[in-house]
Amino acid sequence: MTTLKSSQFLPVFSSRPKALITGGNGFVGSHLAERLSELGFDLFLLLRQTSKTDNIADLKYTPVFGDLRDTDFLKETVSQVDYIFHSAGLVKAPSSQVFHEVNAVATERLVALAAEHGKNLKRFVYISTQAAAGPCNDKTPKSESDAPTPVSDYGRSKLAGEQAVLAMKDRIPVTIVRPPAVFGPRDTEVLTFFQMAKAGLLLKFGGKESYVSIVYVKDLVEGIIRAAVSDKAIGEVFFINTLDELSQWQAQYMMADVMKVDIRPLRIPLWLLRIIAPIAEKIDRSQGNSPTICADKVNELSSQFWLSSSQKARDLLDYTPLSPIEDSLRETYQWYQEKRWL
Repeated sequence: MTTLKSSQFLPVFSSRPKALITGGNGFVGSHLAERLSELGFDLFLLLRQTSKTDNIADLKYTPVFGDLRDTDFLKETVSQVDYIFHSAGLVKAPSSQVFHEVNAVATERLVALAAEHGKNLKRFVYISTQAAAGPCNDKTPKSESDAPTPVSDYGRSKLAGEQAVLAMKDRIPVTIVRPPAVFGPRDTEVLTFFQMAKAGLLLKFGGKESYVSIVYVKDLVEGIIRAAVSDKAIGEVFFINTLDELSQWQAQYMMADVMKVDIRPLRIPLWLLRIIAPIAEKIDRSQGNSPTICADKVNELSSQFWLSSSQKARDLLDYTPLSPIEDSLRETYQWYQEKRWL
């Protein structure tokens, strides 16, 4: 896989730029940290004392320990950095209130802190999600100008985070990136589909074929950095995709092809999920766990079209995926094998 050289899109810096990444030890955040390090950035990574650091074990960075729900400890760091990449957030939570506290309120506090203390700040980048925009009614992909229609507590909390960031756009330069489904090395969500394909199963939720946008993590990182350094991206929202449209069934066939296995359909009716979800959710919440199967997840699975257009990023940021999706899936599978995740 080829990677664009920094000189092709980065501005000229008089000294090594400094970046704060929240969630820098996570799936997307760690890939972003690696790429920024390659491009010559000095990194500050927000971590908890209990954070796992396997993904960033070989990375040079300055750790900043604390919790986003109390941002005062970040004043000094924020005053030093040129860029803030806010990648931290919850994709699962025990309640809608916790989603809101972490994805919305904490984001509002962080961007307010950046506006007050970010004296050198060139950009605040909020890494949101396609879930904040919501699904489509048909195969017409959503654009950034379409009204958001989130169908889950997760999506609504991330949209509230977006609104908090955009409310500060007259005080500091901000940009929002909305990834769709992200796959790649270190991911544990799309891994499930690789595992099912390896077991010979093609997951089919409901009776109709559904369609999604998808992005390889390295493509997403390239798009995020382009958005961060482009003046055209100030105050803007971007979808960053590898493919704007892909059948979920076809995606699983592509995984099976990469693994050289045959798969057969395993049909899971949505009506069955709707019966199971409240029961599973109640059990998880009673044990203090974040629900894996819940009404929100069924709402998302019930939507046939999760499509977005990355045309704006291609036009304004000169963004383009680094490699064909088949190569990215193969690279992901090889990483899973090396780590014995598959």
